[in-house]
Amino acid sequence: MGQSTVWGREALERRLEYVPASPAELFIVPLLKERVERCLAEYARPAGTGRALDAGCGRQPFRRLLESSGYHYHSLDVTQNVDGTVGHIAPLDGELPPALVAEAPFDLVLCTEVLEHVADWPAAFTNLRRLAGDEGVVILTCPQFYMLHEEPFDFWRPTGWAIRHYAERDGFRVVRLEQLGGAREVLGTMLGFCTFKPRRPGVLPYLYARTLNVFKRLAHRFLRSRLSWAGPAELHGGTYLANFAVLRGGTPGGTP
Repeated sequence: MGQSTVWGREALERRLEYVPASPAELFIVPLLKERVERCLAEYARPAGTGRALDAGCGRQPFRRLLESSGYHYHSLDVTQNVDGTVGHIAPLDGELPPALVAEAPFDLVLCTEVLEHVADWPAAFTNLRRLAGDEGVVILTCPQFYMLHEEPFDFWRPTGWAIRHYAERDGFRVVRLEQLGGAREVLGTMLGFCTFKPRRPGVLPYLYARTLNVFKRLAHRFLRSRLSWAGPAELHGGTYLANFAVLRGGTPGGTP
């Protein structure tokens, strides 16, 4: 943890590379990374001809990818990171810094795993629209199922319908809206952050909890194996892991 900021938050130790940092992330992080990389390849620019804003950048794990995709890199976050590399400090749902507004609109705005920590969605989407303008592309991700984190600044687990509602409310066209990860990934994620603990002191409750944790780890490993996702049976359920959206300014029905 770092020192407090004017926004009442602390600088957190965020990821430098977009790779899983715990068992709870073994399903969601690879899914998001693959989708973001594929989408950036689709919108890649000739070297140096576009400008990208990493909104909620943390330690900027996507910076190299954005720059290699042909974008000049700009960054925004609610706190300065431990490396001191955030270009603009402000909440996404607050007043944007004049220097950032002067740089807008951007050709691409990347907003990954940020919106669950943003309390005022109408203000956040208005700011995203202002930053992207009429022609800029916004790529955003947001978990639908995940453990509480960065509390007390953890507000939402939205559906795609919520993202569509707030995006279209501010004049975005929804170019793409996907549900990532199904019941298997949700169950694997839950097993990744849950642990059995004894209900009361004693050797037997301790051994019982320890035994259950062994089976839990085996189940988690199985759900990550090829047999679970390519076998003859498939886990189904009305839940999914994360939202992935691509938005663009303009009027509904226009050309993406």
